This record gives sequence, C-alpha cells and structure tokens, in this order.
Amino acid sequence: MVRPKWLKPSSMVDLCQVTLNVRPAFRTEVQGEVSDAEIGRWARLRGLYFCRDRDNFVVFSKRSVLVRRLLAIDQTAGEHTVLLGQWLGYPRCCARTARRIGEKHLDAWSIQISGRRHVGNFSLTSVSQYAAGRALISHIPCSAHCPASLRMATQVLARSHRFQQRTANVLSSRGFHEDGRRCSLPQ
Repeated sequence: MVRPKWLKPSSMVDLCQVTLNVRPAFRTEVQGEVSDAEIGRWARLRGLYFCRDRDNFVVFSKRSVLVRRLLAIDQTAGEHTVLLGQWLGYPRCCARTARRIGEKHLDAWSIQISGRRHVGNFSLTSVSQYAAGRALISHIPCSAHCPASLRMATQVLARSHRFQQRTANVLSSRGFHEDGRRCSLPQ
C-alpha cells in the first residue's frame, strides 16, 4: 500500500488495523498542505470516512458516525485519554496506563517502552518500529507482557495472512500472478 506524503509513516500501521477490522478507527496528524478533497478521495478509495479538525488532526473509520464522535471527544476540555483510547479500539488496560502517564508525556514514555525487551510472542507487541510504519500495534502497551496487546498483534497477523491468501486466490482465478503479471495462456 502506497502512503500519501501527507500521512505519517506510523499511520500505515493504524490503517492496516482499521482495514483488517482489528480497530474501528484511527486518528493522526496531517503533514504538510493537503485539501479535504484529496483526503476524501484517498479515504473513499479505501472505504473510509474522515473528519478533520482545525488543528490538522484527522480521524478515519469505516463508520461515518464514528469519525465525528471521535473528533468531538478529542476536542472536549479535560481528561479524555481513556475514553478516546476505548473509542479508537485500544485495550482498556493500555488506555488507563496512558491516562496515568499523561497525554503530554506519551512520546517520552513510548521511547522508554521501545527499549524494553519483549520475550517470546510478546515481541509482536514491540512499538520500536511504529514511527517507521513497521509494527503490528499502534498503541503503547501497558507492559512488556500485556495480553490484550498480544491479542491485537496476533489478530493483525492472522487477518493480514488471510487477506493475502484471498488476494492471491482472486488474482489467480482471474489469470494473474501475485505480483500483478498476467499468467501466460497455454498454447
């Protein structure tokens, strides 16, 4: 999937989760100049709705009502980290920990967490490559052994594998290789 220049690389992790129905929505900050029309075309091609605020944050979801609701929550005064996290589909334990850390300190906490050693299957919950768009989860796990984060990461793996298999089957049934080349016809 090609990333538009106005989306951060990390948003591709979120997009994958929403596309695979692991999470209901994602929120990101737009980079650079881009019109609502361009964002709308991009979103429609992916079956998504979007809503953008005056601070250049945008929410994407397959459900139109959800994008407006999430921006409304985000713009409310006061502490809304847990509520926003739950509506975005993050595990409750991780949203509660994010509230305890504080929204202003999440980036520093993320750097600290990325240095943790994740053992066994919990290595799937590492966010060390999230900024580059190479992670399975897009939230900061509450611990290096968070079972809810591990469930989310394994869902992404399982669903992306099934998606790739279905795509390969469709391409093959229509006479194409997985890389998009046309299969040669028997003579």
